[in-house]
This record gives sequence, structure tokens and C-alpha cells, in this order.
Amino acid sequence: MKVKFLPQAFLAATLLISWGVVSPAISHAEKGDKIPDRMLADTIIQYDDNNNMVIVEKGTPVPEQQKSKVSIAPLTAEQQIESEKEEAIIKKIEEDKTPRPVYHIENPAPQPGLKVIYDGEGLIKDIILPNNVSSDVYGLNALPRGTRNPAGDYRYGASNNVISISGDKHGSVLGTGRGTNFTDTYGENGNRLQRGDCATKGAIDNPKFGTTIRVRNSDNDIVHEFSKADNGSLPDAVVDIWKTGVEDLGLTWHSYTSFSARYSYNF
Repeated sequence: MKVKFLPQAFLAATLLISWGVVSPAISHAEKGDKIPDRMLADTIIQYDDNNNMVIVEKGTPVPEQQKSKVSIAPLTAEQQIESEKEEAIIKKIEEDKTPRPVYHIENPAPQPGLKVIYDGEGLIKDIILPNNVSSDVYGLNALPRGTRNPAGDYRYGASNNVISISGDKHGSVLGTGRGTNFTDTYGENGNRLQRGDCATKGAIDNPKFGTTIRVRNSDNDIVHEFSKADNGSLPDAVVDIWKTGVEDLGLTWHSYTSFSARYSYNF
């Protein structure tokens, strides 16, 4: 997940980011000129020299999720306390909100050499651009560690992900959308990843290594604190939990485990 980023890249990213309106790239979608938001689980596609989509690795049917069929267990007394604490923090963050711009971030359009990797649920896991195309233009590369984009609401992905940033030198970050899991061995600092670690979408929000990140599983209201130990492109997620760490959110770990997420921290 380790990537490099040039400070001026955010300005370049305005080629695909619009202020308060849907990006012109949306019009391409109406013509079918858009990479698919969903494929079979673990599919890999790549566009050839004629910009035709080629299946590099054939996927498999997405496992049926049982979330809606499983009864949610009542929170324990300790979980209830943590849930209420997080709610109070979120309430204060939302009260401190001031009007700010809204950015709609689109995925790059199909182009020769573009590769797209889908996850265990068939949603976009990673986008790899051709060697002759700058990733900075598309906002796929991570910001310098300990920084984040200017204040604003950043909207992206098929799962209605939103990362809201308030303040400049001091403020808060609140992300809502899809939470996923990853299985890398090493993180952004050469650290060996372990249960309790998480990663953020580095191109929008790349907090300091070791920052405590509050994460709520909105499907069952369990809250747990994780340590920011890596960053990734996260084309369709707001937070990535390392492997079995999802069990601290009341989930059973599988490669395709995801959840309705809310994450936050103050800086």
C-alpha cells in the first residue's frame, strides 16, 4: 500500500474533481465509457491497445451476504459505553461544521493499459494506471504522511463514500461509507501489520502513523479504536481494517468481509 505523492498533485486532481457538482466524467458513463463499478469477485480486467476490456483473471460468484438475516446481538455494557462516547464525539464534530465545498471524485476513464482489480465482493479494490500516465492526476497516490486535503466533503465510489474534513492545522475528519479489510504483511512504515491496525484513503486523508482512529460498524453499532498503520487507494471504501481486526467490530473475518463504516479522529 506504500505510495508516493507530489504536493502539487491535489491541484492536478481538479481535472477529475468538481466543486459542488457532478464531474463531467459522469457523462461518459452514459455512453458506457466507464470502468465497471462491479464484477464477479476477485476479477482482474485490463484494457488493450484498442481500449477493449480484457478479462485477465476470471472472477467467481460473490458469496451471499447474510447480514440482513442475522439477528444483531445486544451491546454489552462496555460496548454501549464506547458507542455512546463515539456518538458524543461525532455530535461535536457535526456541530463544529462550517459550510465547505463538495468534491465529486471520479475513477479514471478506460484507457489502454489500465488495470482494475476487484475485491471479494466484486467491488473495485485497486486501479493501476498505465506507466505513461501520472497517478497524481487521478488522486490515486497518497498525500505526505500527517496531512490531508483542504477542508471539504469528498464523495466517491459506488458505495456512496464521503470523507468530510473540517479545519486546516487543527480540526477533524469524519468518514462514512464502506469499510473493508486487507491482508498485507507490512505497512507504510516498514512495520509488520497486526490485529488492531487500519489504513485510510491516503490520497484524501493520510494521518500520522500511529494515529488513533475511531471506527463504528454501523450495522451493529460496535465501536473500536484502531491504529493507523498504512494507507491505500481505497477506490470504494473509507477505511481498511487489517485482517482479523474486523472481529473487534463484531464480524467474522473472510476475504470478502465488509461493513457499513464510520471513522473519525481529531487533528
